[in-house]
Amino acid sequence: MTTTVQRDTEPAEQIEPRPRYSRRSYRVESVDVLRGLLIVLMALDHARDYFSSAAIDPTDPVHSWPALFITRWVTHLCAPGFILLAGASVYLQRQRKSAATLTRSLILRGLWLIFLELTVVSFGWSFGFGAPILQVIWVIGVCMIALAGLQWLPMPVVGLFGAVVILGHNLLDPIRASALGNWSDAWHILHERGWLTFHTHHIALYGYPVIPWIGVMALGYCFGAVVTQAPERRQRISALLGITSFGAFLLLRVTRGYGDPGPGFQHFGTSAHTVMSVFSVQKYPPSLHYLLATLGIVFLLFSALDYASRHARLPRLRAFLDVYGRVPFFFYILHIFLIHALALIVAVATIANWRYWITPDAVFTSHLAGWGYSLPIVYLVCIAVVLVLYPACAWFSGLKDRRRDWWLAYL
Repeated sequence: MTTTVQRDTEPAEQIEPRPRYSRRSYRVESVDVLRGLLIVLMALDHARDYFSSAAIDPTDPVHSWPALFITRWVTHLCAPGFILLAGASVYLQRQRKSAATLTRSLILRGLWLIFLELTVVSFGWSFGFGAPILQVIWVIGVCMIALAGLQWLPMPVVGLFGAVVILGHNLLDPIRASALGNWSDAWHILHERGWLTFHTHHIALYGYPVIPWIGVMALGYCFGAVVTQAPERRQRISALLGITSFGAFLLLRVTRGYGDPGPGFQHFGTSAHTVMSVFSVQKYPPSLHYLLATLGIVFLLFSALDYASRHARLPRLRAFLDVYGRVPFFFYILHIFLIHALALIVAVATIANWRYWITPDAVFTSHLAGWGYSLPIVYLVCIAVVLVLYPACAWFSGLKDRRRDWWLAYL
């Protein structure tokens, strides 16, 4: 989740100055605002992980209920949005850096993110030293390394590669890791969620197979060319991309077409459960249906937020989200430790089984019996975490604005 600057040679009407930070280079404000919105949604998802009393899959249309389903489903936008915008940010960097310089930067940043996922982030999730949990930070790192090579290719080739991967990766679904013997771990990394093992011992819990996400990163790199267009044009193109993508999703869902291994659209006893079945798509790995729906909404949100930015709509909300969008990885690290610590403190205070919260991988593999709270409490926890971290994020954003130390690029 990198934050990049718009090249200084852009026409004045295509960029938005930062009046609060005099030394900061010009940026596309709506990119940061959208990233900030995704950050808040991500915090909601993790507050639900640690504090919800629901012991079911929230997106199961049979057993879930609308409020829980929506609470989980809107957070589906986060990973595709982060990776798409990361790809767009790389394109913006490419406008002011040589391919060789950018290659080195992407490889180093990718390796750094993978290292942090294996160490700091995994410890934050479990407060222990069990098998690391390889999630979105890991896969962004891998995608950056892949994009270090892809960005040498002509833009149409990168776009074609991304489209083919996104549209075609579900053709690989019949291949199962369990049938590949010694190659099973490699297939988990590429296309199937599960445990990585070594001599029957679990060494990592793998949640984000890389093949489809590399396609999203490549698509984001091409989307960067849209971001650099004049505001009215990029709003129209983004809206058209969003409508086309989401429309294709609905068509495939209601016709039970190619692109998702689940049962697809089903009629249930209530309209709410029927609608939930339309949106119950596979995230691990992300199916074509999942990517069409989520990326379609992300494109529409970018268009709407860009329009609001250019027409001075919702200035306070935009400024609030902008702070988080400028320091997404900084927030990511802090909020994991804070939410987990809150869960541990509440467990101790309520004489619950607090040892559960220092058990490696517990939050992702089980649910503590009798633990948790209703959705209103989950939302309050999320709001509290976001607000508590605002001063730190504003401070770090200002620090990045004032200084150009090389190490700041890695945070």
